[in-house]
Formats: sequence, structure tokens, C-alpha cells
Amino acid sequence: MKSLFIGFNAPLKGLSVLIIYIFLLSGCATIGHQDDEAMYMKASALTKLSAAVEGTVRYEELPANLSDDALLKLSTEDDPDLLEPFNGYLLKVNKNFRHAIVLLCSPDGTQGLLEDAGCTAKMDVHLWQQKMPCAFTLSADKVCISD
Repeated sequence: MKSLFIGFNAPLKGLSVLIIYIFLLSGCATIGHQDDEAMYMKASALTKLSAAVEGTVRYEELPANLSDDALLKLSTEDDPDLLEPFNGYLLKVNKNFRHAIVLLCSPDGTQGLLEDAGCTAKMDVHLWQQKMPCAFTLSADKVCISD
């Protein structure tokens, strides 16, 4: 490292090290920012998907043993692009009290990323910020207004 600073006086060496350090930190911050932005985009897409699933659960007669994948496919028949942002991720659906909650998890199913109740307009829970497991934290009887 000494050869890199030949001809520099001590204050310039310190300044050079500081500049290199700042570049390294800003690169890490940019990577984190891109991940945040990607999750916020997925959150927006999940609110649309959970609303579609909510409509299906709320207004369709569904078999009791309908799988999550079958429910998601049925709910997006009219707009299959709703599932596209989640290719490669694990989606789970909790359907209780004629409401639906959709949980987005990491591809390996270990980490919860986003959880949204279809009965609410806003994105409900950003699990990825809290490093939570892939498990439901919301309950429709607590989140959704009873009819």
C-alpha cells in the first residue's frame, strides 16, 4: 500500500483513504437502497394480488380443500400478470372469516417478506424489514371489519 502513496504527503494519504472509504460505503448503501426499492415495488403488486384473492374468497363458493396455488390461479384468471412479480417466490394464503391474507416469502420459504390482508387498502406488514420467518402475523378477524 505504501507504493500507492509515493510522493503524497501525510494529509493527502489520509484524504485518499477517506475518499476510498466513502466510495465503499456508498456502494453498500446503493445496494441496500435497490433492495428496499424492489421490496416496495413487490408490496405495491401484492396489494393488487391480495385484493383479487379477497374478492374470490369473499364472493365465490370454494372447496374447503382448495390449495393456495389453485386459489391464486383462480383469483388471477382475468389478469394472470398479477402473479408475475412473484415468480420464484413462495406465496401463501390464509383464508378465514371469508377474508384472505396473502404472505410473500423468500424463494426457499424461510423468511417472510410481505403480508397483506385483501380487506385493507394499504400494505399491511413489511416482514422483510424485521427479518421475520415465513409465518402469518395477521388475523382476518382482527384486521378486517366484520360484516
